[in-house]
Amino acid sequence: MPEPKKSRRTQLRAPGHSDAAPHAGRAAAQRRAPDSSEDAGEQAAAAEPHLGNEQRFPVVCVVASAGGRGAIAELLRRLPSRDTSLSLVLIYSAEPGEIPVFELAAQSSPLPTSELRAGARLMPGHVQVLAPDTRATLDGVRVELAPRGESGPGPADAFLRSLARELGSSAAGVVLSGTGSDGALGLKDVKAEGGVTFAEDPRTAERPALPRNAIAAGGVDFIRGVEAIAAELARMGRPGHAPALWLPQGAPLGVDPELGKLFRLLHAAVGVDFSHYKKSTLRRRIQRRMTLHRLASLQEYLDHLKAHPDEIEHLYQDLLIKVTTFFRDPGAFAALKTHVFPVLMHNRPQDSTVRIWVPGCSTGEEVYSLAISLLEFLEDDANDHAIQIFGTDLSEAAIQQARAGIYVDGISFDVSPDRLRRFFVRVHGGFQVNKSVRDLCIFSRHNAAADPPLTKLDLVSCRNLMIYMEPSLQRRLLHTFHQALKLTGFLLLGSSESISAMADLFGVVDRTHRIFCKRAASEAASARDLAAPALPAPPAPAPDKGEPRSPEGLLMDALRKEADAIVMARYAPAGVVVDEEMQIVQFRGKTGPYLEPAPGDASLHLFKMAREGLLLGLRAAIDASMNSEAMARKEQIKIRQGDKLRYVDVEVWPLKARLPQGRCFLVVFSESGGARLDRPGDDPAQSDPQKDLEVAQLRRELVTTREHLQSIIDELEATNEELLCANEELLASNDELHRMKDALESAHEELRSANQELTAINEELHSSNVALGLANDELRNLLGSMSIPVLMLDADLRIRRVAGVADKLLGLAASDVGRSILEVRPRSAADIAPIVAEVLDTRSGVERQVEDREGRVHLVRARPFRITGNEVDGAVICWLESDATRRAGRELAGARDRISAVFEVLRHPFLLLDGELRIRAATRRYCELFMVSLGDIEGRPLSAIDAVWNTPQLEQRLRDVLRRSAALVDFRVEAVLAHAGRRTLSFSAFRLQADEGELPALLLVVEDRTEPEEDEPPQAGLRPARRAGSD
Repeated sequence: MPEPKKSRRTQLRAPGHSDAAPHAGRAAAQRRAPDSSEDAGEQAAAAEPHLGNEQRFPVVCVVASAGGRGAIAELLRRLPSRDTSLSLVLIYSAEPGEIPVFELAAQSSPLPTSELRAGARLMPGHVQVLAPDTRATLDGVRVELAPRGESGPGPADAFLRSLARELGSSAAGVVLSGTGSDGALGLKDVKAEGGVTFAEDPRTAERPALPRNAIAAGGVDFIRGVEAIAAELARMGRPGHAPALWLPQGAPLGVDPELGKLFRLLHAAVGVDFSHYKKSTLRRRIQRRMTLHRLASLQEYLDHLKAHPDEIEHLYQDLLIKVTTFFRDPGAFAALKTHVFPVLMHNRPQDSTVRIWVPGCSTGEEVYSLAISLLEFLEDDANDHAIQIFGTDLSEAAIQQARAGIYVDGISFDVSPDRLRRFFVRVHGGFQVNKSVRDLCIFSRHNAAADPPLTKLDLVSCRNLMIYMEPSLQRRLLHTFHQALKLTGFLLLGSSESISAMADLFGVVDRTHRIFCKRAASEAASARDLAAPALPAPPAPAPDKGEPRSPEGLLMDALRKEADAIVMARYAPAGVVVDEEMQIVQFRGKTGPYLEPAPGDASLHLFKMAREGLLLGLRAAIDASMNSEAMARKEQIKIRQGDKLRYVDVEVWPLKARLPQGRCFLVVFSESGGARLDRPGDDPAQSDPQKDLEVAQLRRELVTTREHLQSIIDELEATNEELLCANEELLASNDELHRMKDALESAHEELRSANQELTAINEELHSSNVALGLANDELRNLLGSMSIPVLMLDADLRIRRVAGVADKLLGLAASDVGRSILEVRPRSAADIAPIVAEVLDTRSGVERQVEDREGRVHLVRARPFRITGNEVDGAVICWLESDATRRAGRELAGARDRISAVFEVLRHPFLLLDGELRIRAATRRYCELFMVSLGDIEGRPLSAIDAVWNTPQLEQRLRDVLRRSAALVDFRVEAVLAHAGRRTLSFSAFRLQADEGELPALLLVVEDRTEPEEDEPPQAGLRPARRAGSD
């Protein structure tokens, strides 16, 4: 559960209202100031002014970044040009060198567009654009600007947070296309305060990273296209038709049968009983879901829940408010390092595990903050202590996110750069908590109000969970924490929470930061016992250990103790010893004239037992002693005993000895030196000295009264909710059977707690096993798909894994895994051992060339095998064939030689062309026919040689053959040859298939198809051929 937003609600009004309205609104707000018993979330709702006749308008913050200009233009173009009360604030994070978005907004928007300036007011029916390199926040209804800078929250998160804080349910947020995550955390705040949030559908976004991060953060109500978002915004700005949560929607939600039906429906579906949570908070959340679905009554919403079961889960997630941050209230974490961690770690055995529980942990920020604080406190001793921090929550989705430990970039506002470097790693879209910190934290789904608690805990941090619960559930939860803590355990609560419901179970350690310590069961029981203990004997002086005591010395000590006890009992002044909570822990002497049991519930509270007239002076003396840490004295305090008045002096001494619940004080009562008994019926006539004495006494009492009133004011300011839940349930029935029943129930609860803890650990282990299995499968598939031999060894040269074709190269079998490479002695073992030894010594990579038994040369590359903590625990070795290039060259040369030999014996003109129509080979007959040498044409493009038959038409046909788009058979060309005269040449081309990644080649065949004359014999080597297709 989240920390509540302590804020005032700012009321935005459309122009045209009188100036008297703000004064009336402020007066009404003052009259409706919330009672101190309400939580901060209730205060926010109570401080929100009533609408009355004033028209409020919604404020929408539109967020986009690089890649979102098109979405912005489309959204603005679809807004209405008139009859809208919508106020838009546009925040765009541009890339360096990108044109500012203001001109685009002014051209696209039908509404007036202006730049957001310092001191400006948000205006309905306007679009206001935040300038680049600035960060804006709201203070009331006015805008404050600051330089953007490199540290702190992004401009969208900063403005959305202030918008939610100031406007509450009048706020709305929209995230469009873009990169990064600025705005994701701000949307969560808007949603938590009752506003409506939208995100562009990542499937249609030009750059989906920004809307996807906002959706993953859990702060988005609706995922829509830009057109649908614009339609919703237009409807929100239409008077009388806006779906904003501050508009009246049907009958108010009271405690009625329909609300009880809804609670039962939730309990049956999700197993959580919300009937003991604060109704005001639940009503706002239910009303929000009704408004989102445009339902007017609770009965309609019940019908909707029955027709749409998935809505139950959405309502359940809305009731579980998941707004939390890292290191919220930094003073509380500083107080833990000052008051709690030193006590927990003092003389702590190394085998004693530090156990901390964070109920209602939400997405885990509080858990990781405690882990980081404890590690910072321990510094170099962190590895010497076992630490377990349990985080539990009702939301399974929140638990899954907490286990992953991945958060958006916006956490840099709450986490210092030094902590980001030490405890986080940068991942895509944000930061992830280091694995060393995540290993200390265990997350599990758990209902702190119903499930058995964890046990033997050193610290319970339950901040801002109880503020959402009714007093009866608060008491149950405090009793659960008391049962779960060790005798020396501590409890940390939120700034708006207190232990007043069960004050006898916990003592105060730091009232400002709400840190408490557990009281022992006997101490809690003694608060209900009014019997004053017998006067204890003074402690005997410690014997000198250097000398043995004689029987006479022991007898004298006994005589001295008895005499001292008689003297102290008869002549010592009456007094009591009290702790910081003013609970009496010891009576000394006869205190009856000054103290008496108060009627009603039994109590040993000093102020409740003080006689009439003594309280003011007694409180003033104690406050003075507590503040000065020295003796304080108040004289001539007039008290009433029956029908008599007497004057008393009070001294308060701070004691050096401390109890687990804090400091102690000795309060001593004595009769004033000039005291006398007065009766109310005595003669009023008095002498002037007597009147002066009474005037002086009245003045002293007036001063005392003023001091007392000031102390009450200070105490009320320091303790915001000290007066909650005054009526306490009494624990009675001390018979033996009841004690046996309590012992059995305690044992049963302890077994259930142990089972709950085992379940949480089992869930964590299962999640880790799934992740480990997936990583192992990925590694196995990766290594199995490699054709490179890979061998993994540990620091003792034992085989970890054999991958690729290493088993064939080295002659290893699957059964050799786990054996030493020296025992197996595979092929090339003599080369492996020194390489691994060098890797372990230098902690760096090594490369060597080795030759196997077949004479093949390999490049052996070895790298350190690094484990968690960057420690080296072995080596990874792979073999690369270093002579592969030379062998390929030899094979290519051989292929060329074979082609040349074939071309030498061919009796016809042939050309071999590559994929770019360059000549690679030619037959001898071609060179004789065209009277060229092979050296003149080899390697030249076909278009560059001077041949009578080389025409652009032929070249184009050859390129078509390469592309397989055409065939070339018997393409005839008339040419005049120098030694043969006019001839008819036929060209045919055949495509030669190449290896993958290479261009194909062409074999060009030339034939003489000239019809011979009757008296002319055919040319040698140029025999006529019949035309293709002829007989």
